[in-house]
Amino acid sequence: MPDASGKAQIAIVGTGGIAGAHLQGYRKLLDAGYDSFEIVALCDKFEDRRAAFAKTVSDMFGWTPPQYASVEEMVEKATLDGADICTPHAFHHTTVIPCLEAGLPVMVEKPCGITIKASDLIIEAAKRAGKFVAVAEQVRRGIKARTMRWALCEKKMIGDIRFFLVEGYSNWDFCSDAYKNAYAWQWRLLKLLTGGGMIFDAGAHFADMIRHMFGDVDEVSCALRTFQRPILDSPELGPQPMDVEDTWMSCLRFASGLVGQWSWSFSAPGEGVAAQLFYGSEGSARDRGGWMHPFQQGGDIVFADGTTKPYEDIEKEYKAQLDPAEAARLFPHGVEEDVALECWDFVDSILSQRAPEIDAETTKRAKAICLAMYESDMAGAPVRVQDVYSGKISAYQDPINEYWKIG
Repeated sequence: MPDASGKAQIAIVGTGGIAGAHLQGYRKLLDAGYDSFEIVALCDKFEDRRAAFAKTVSDMFGWTPPQYASVEEMVEKATLDGADICTPHAFHHTTVIPCLEAGLPVMVEKPCGITIKASDLIIEAAKRAGKFVAVAEQVRRGIKARTMRWALCEKKMIGDIRFFLVEGYSNWDFCSDAYKNAYAWQWRLLKLLTGGGMIFDAGAHFADMIRHMFGDVDEVSCALRTFQRPILDSPELGPQPMDVEDTWMSCLRFASGLVGQWSWSFSAPGEGVAAQLFYGSEGSARDRGGWMHPFQQGGDIVFADGTTKPYEDIEKEYKAQLDPAEAARLFPHGVEEDVALECWDFVDSILSQRAPEIDAETTKRAKAICLAMYESDMAGAPVRVQDVYSGKISAYQDPINEYWKIG
């Protein structure tokens, strides 16, 4: 439980790029007047990286937390109420589980576990410890995503959803030094560290949001390609060729009967494409933002008769119908930014001793959609998502589990 100050004592484990986004989220909470937490420990096996991060914490918050090289050392020496896990995907289970076993609730970055078996290890450890595992799945929490879900799924502004298409084609040169020398891309382009490419990384946001909006995906058909193979010098694995997808074409069939097309490539020289369109019986909604983060930037509606409704008008309607208590729950202290909201949810779950909004089991189901795409490509056939979720189909994941001795 929190100390005499009543503030949750939080550790950040893994001090790479995404940890910086979490830090900004905590800072936004403080700026909004919410100060029910303190960041009191940092953990990263790379000394230079954690030292640089400690300086950032000092600059932003006015204090320098103690630093630790392992979670085992951290949970032994630090007095904590929770741990915010920001490591590469391969190390989610190896950092989360020691924290749970030490009696700490955790928030872990998506995806919760590099494979289904890794997720199951985390979920089982949480049950044994009687502690929660929140997942830092931010997209659905922000004001724009909540607004558009209300407009399409509750208010049904475009009628019954029939189908959607999400496509993004562009050209990123991963052979350039800008990518090869950046740690964030060294691990994100290696299957053993990330579990897959953008399907599994940013795609985890996509899978969570579409499932949140439209329910479970029943079956997936997918074809993957890898056109770029730069040599990456990962500090964890040494020099390795990029071995994750840079291109995919997929069809998602939902249990409801909805069908969606999701295709993407960053190896598409020439004309770029970015289209995110959701079609209903009475019109369409165009996503204003990225093809991996549905409606994070809002969206605009075109009705069947050609009239339009811009996002700004939709948001006004959404806010007008919100009950004040519900508004305070969804956007505490007036905070509407999604990463700050995930940090608030974690801290408040600790202090209130309640379940978090998004937990490990929820994101396991979303992650199974992504993994089914890999399994479909490997099988050369459609794959049922439930068969991946249950572990019945795991051919794509088996080498990862074997390498990291998972399960």
